[in-house]
Amino acid sequence: MKEVKQLEEASRVKKGSGSPDRNTASEAKSVTIPFAWLYASALLFLTLPLFMFFIGYLRLAVGIPLTLAFLAILFYAISDCLNDPNGVKLSDRSKEIEIPLSYLIGCAVTALLISFVTGVGEYIFTLQDHQYRRAIMRDLVNYDWPVIYNYSTQQNQEVREIFGIASGERAFSYYFLYWMPAALAGKIFGFEFGNFVLLLWNSLGIFLCFLVSSAAIRKYSPWVPFMFVFFSGLDAIPNVVHLFTQYSSWRWFEGFVPVMTYVSNFRELASVFNQMVPCFLVVGLLLLSNNTRSTGLTAGILFAYSPWAVFGIIPIVGAVLFGKKHRAETMAKTLFNTFSPSNITSAVLLLVVLGSYYGANSSATGVRGFAWTYFDNPVLFIPAYLAFVAIEVLPFAVILYKSKKDDALFWVALITLLVIPFYKITDMNDFSMRGSMPALFLLCIYMSDIVAEVMNEKNTPTTKKGWAKSAAIMLTVILMMVPALFNGFIIFGSIITGDPSDKEDIGSFGNINKAEYAEVIQEQFFTEDYKNCFFYKYFAKKT
Repeated sequence: MKEVKQLEEASRVKKGSGSPDRNTASEAKSVTIPFAWLYASALLFLTLPLFMFFIGYLRLAVGIPLTLAFLAILFYAISDCLNDPNGVKLSDRSKEIEIPLSYLIGCAVTALLISFVTGVGEYIFTLQDHQYRRAIMRDLVNYDWPVIYNYSTQQNQEVREIFGIASGERAFSYYFLYWMPAALAGKIFGFEFGNFVLLLWNSLGIFLCFLVSSAAIRKYSPWVPFMFVFFSGLDAIPNVVHLFTQYSSWRWFEGFVPVMTYVSNFRELASVFNQMVPCFLVVGLLLLSNNTRSTGLTAGILFAYSPWAVFGIIPIVGAVLFGKKHRAETMAKTLFNTFSPSNITSAVLLLVVLGSYYGANSSATGVRGFAWTYFDNPVLFIPAYLAFVAIEVLPFAVILYKSKKDDALFWVALITLLVIPFYKITDMNDFSMRGSMPALFLLCIYMSDIVAEVMNEKNTPTTKKGWAKSAAIMLTVILMMVPALFNGFIIFGSIITGDPSDKEDIGSFGNINKAEYAEVIQEQFFTEDYKNCFFYKYFAKKT
């Protein structure tokens, strides 16, 4: 239970400072990063694919003005990031973040390793959904933008029978912006090169997640990337129970009750990295923010990557906008910050453009309703809900309560996680799995802080109560690791046993290899009669 000495020393900060004490950190080589640079790097990572979407997917008369507008908003957000809610420049001390060089190198290597192991680029055996991810990447490389498919290109007869039509067109429909930089590289240098760029791009995103969350809690500890990978509910407990009971409602390792599912970080990284990495960055930026005049961009950009996660980010944004940290001296100034031109413009434009794109395919959200209506006996929802909360939410509420009881974000995150299970959208309930991400990631960052403190050798407890608390926290951490270890066992076990890869089961949405995927693809990835949809009539390039 010891941290590397130089990392522990570098994590100590002067009160009110975002950088380590220069005297205590003198034994370790460190890199000083201006706060604005870190803030700008995260924002650029999130907005660059958006600019590529504007220029590459939209007609120039729409794309160029949108790009210029968001460039102006981006520049304002970066230039204003060191001003407090009253518009006063913060002290010079807060402008620098001093990070141990060993921590930077360790985070970079870890980020690359995580991307590789979780299957980005499909270089090793992958978990579910990568056949879809690979098809998205291939079609963004091989097709013109916007991507339009023709039924006649489907060579598999079973697929054609499922579609029930032999000619005509449909448009690609998905939140695909995360692939844009890699797809552009693939268009120039080929698909495999683009896939390699995707691996690097995702690694960069994870690296920025490490730095942003570390800066948010002011600790540069290896427990930050550890928690990023292993954070999860205590799903190990119901899995053990299942071994003895074999109850019929069992679905999968992290779906131990019907309808309700919160997913571990590792599983998110291994299946929906395109949603998780941007969402984690957005949560980190909200924690780092010094004012709310650009929250419309820093939080609204999440709509480009995960419309489901927007359900979960809205309550957190509300707490940020009116929380103590971001409250100006006068209510008038607070309201001006909230409804600033930057916030209104970015939120409205993102909603109109991306909302019209997502809205063109309504079939993907056809399954919806209150959770208890999906039980044979609605009364059974109550014990299922209580068990779910006890496994997925309660442990973190108890551990974090003492240190975060005065933190509005903590309470908003808990309330959000308690409310989400009451409703279901889509067959697999993306509303639950992805809408929970912002609140879970907030708790993940807070848990990084607590675990780093517990593992600090200088904080070794001296009382029975202190030992009991530390033991409870570490037992929670050990149980949290089980889902990631289980999925890691599947990945590496499949490599050792030579299990065949399913990454090419689809190939392309324009020519599907295996018919078993056709119905899901038709429902979730196609927009029929797209030429009469608002987005394609007024925003998209002519095809």
